[in-house]
Amino acid sequence: MNKTLNVLHQTVIFLIFLPFALLAENHINLKIGEEVYIERCVLCHGKNGEGWDWEKKVAKPPVPVANLLEVLPKRTDDYLATVIKFGGNAVGLTDFMPALGFNLTDRDVNNLIAYLRTLKLKTSVDGAFFKKQVPLFDNLIWLPKKSGSLLHHLHDLIVPAAFFRPIAVSFSEKNNSQNRFFQPNFQQSFDLLAHQKTLKKHSGNHQTGGFFPHAINIDDFNHDGNLDFAIPASASRTLTILLGDGTGGIISNHQYPVGEGPTWVETADFNRDGNLDFITTNAGAGSLSLYFGDGKGGLYGLREIKGIHGPPSVVAEDFNQDGLPDLAVAQAGLSKVVILINDSTGIPKVSYSFDVERGPHIIDGVDLNQDKITDLVVGSLGSHTLSVILANGNGTFKEANVVKVGRFPHYRAYGDWNGDGHVDAAVAVAGEESVEVLLGNGMGDLKPLARYVSGVNPHGLTSEDFNQDGELDLAVSNRTSGGIAIFLGDGSGTFHKAYSIKTEEDGITLSHGDFDKDGLIDLALVSASSNSLIFYKGDGKGNFHPW
Repeated sequence: MNKTLNVLHQTVIFLIFLPFALLAENHINLKIGEEVYIERCVLCHGKNGEGWDWEKKVAKPPVPVANLLEVLPKRTDDYLATVIKFGGNAVGLTDFMPALGFNLTDRDVNNLIAYLRTLKLKTSVDGAFFKKQVPLFDNLIWLPKKSGSLLHHLHDLIVPAAFFRPIAVSFSEKNNSQNRFFQPNFQQSFDLLAHQKTLKKHSGNHQTGGFFPHAINIDDFNHDGNLDFAIPASASRTLTILLGDGTGGIISNHQYPVGEGPTWVETADFNRDGNLDFITTNAGAGSLSLYFGDGKGGLYGLREIKGIHGPPSVVAEDFNQDGLPDLAVAQAGLSKVVILINDSTGIPKVSYSFDVERGPHIIDGVDLNQDKITDLVVGSLGSHTLSVILANGNGTFKEANVVKVGRFPHYRAYGDWNGDGHVDAAVAVAGEESVEVLLGNGMGDLKPLARYVSGVNPHGLTSEDFNQDGELDLAVSNRTSGGIAIFLGDGSGTFHKAYSIKTEEDGITLSHGDFDKDGLIDLALVSASSNSLIFYKGDGKGNFHPW
């Protein structure tokens, strides 16, 4: 009898506390879903899923963005999971809707869908793209699934930048016709020259040919003494090579196929023939595409390095001091860095991987501790950190030193800001609408010093002495407010905002060089909204003007 009562008592207790356990678990899952939405979706779909008010923004996406509040009730969870994992192309939509399958776990996807189901229309607030607080769940009520849910959020959501990871798979689902949210009409493969806009030779505005250009690498690819440009286009799955003429014009451009969702390009002489070779990270395909350069600006011998899970970026350096460039690749979904060691074949091979902070995005190679061996710096969007990883010189690395920075760190620049002989850093922090300056101590440590407001959704960042005063300056491209902010350094570690260039472009990345060989630094902006490479001519006094 007592045994029966004990069992009954335990059962009653279990039934009483089960709803609370489920509530707590659902609370956690929903919060994870919100975090994923904030990290990956809000830039295009808006704080509440209604689609951002693009009419009030300078930089707009190349296709209309779906209003999730209208679309979600018509879609099943399986349909949404397919779109999230494999991109818009999987269900007949546009490649502009990225594939996130290589960056999200199944649990992340399920939690994201659960959060999407809670979205409801809220009053839009004009002004800053980012709120200065992290969303909380203090006023959230969640009931078991079969009972329905009531959600009340009192805090506005913040808005980050997004990854773009296109991929193509076949998909069909019962009761879900291929209703096109965006109705795109663009060709995936085409001849670049045939589709290039007619521009004046020295207009400084050059079409890349690819859809949604994502990064840039500048060097002399054909040994003619002029700077050339390599630009991956994530939605058209191509790498564009543009050869400069030394006057600010482009004399040749060509497009090469790579894997799905190319987001980064790196150059190095992998086969030691004296010519630069090219490697792209293909986040949608989970691979790297390696082309060898012929020294004349052409590429040949495509090699696919597969099994690289969700790579957003790569850096090529000689990590084991054998004279051959190796690779370090960020893996966003796994929160890892994978090391590939090169050999006499010129094709780097996977060696090992190690963990980094959540959501690694951009990886840099820089010698922070001044031992003449390249170290790594990894920016993580999921944890809002920089991981400083010092190299041992034998292909291995020390444990990461994690530095907390502003929300959503993107591109970085390095130099000696304060004249103490040590390498310092600056990072565009999109969530703070700022560029953050950090000082190095020559031992591999970075200490945040100051933030400077740059504009809405800063991404690209580059550094040089723009005004020829002997001190390094900064230029930051702002994707949403459509401008380039110029900060002049005074040599003490302090920067002063000089002015902003109104570009009206979605400047996803920014670089510099002397494109007309006049001895003055110019700027190169890659626009994701107009699929173009745009030059801004420097006057040597810190000013830049359209070409």
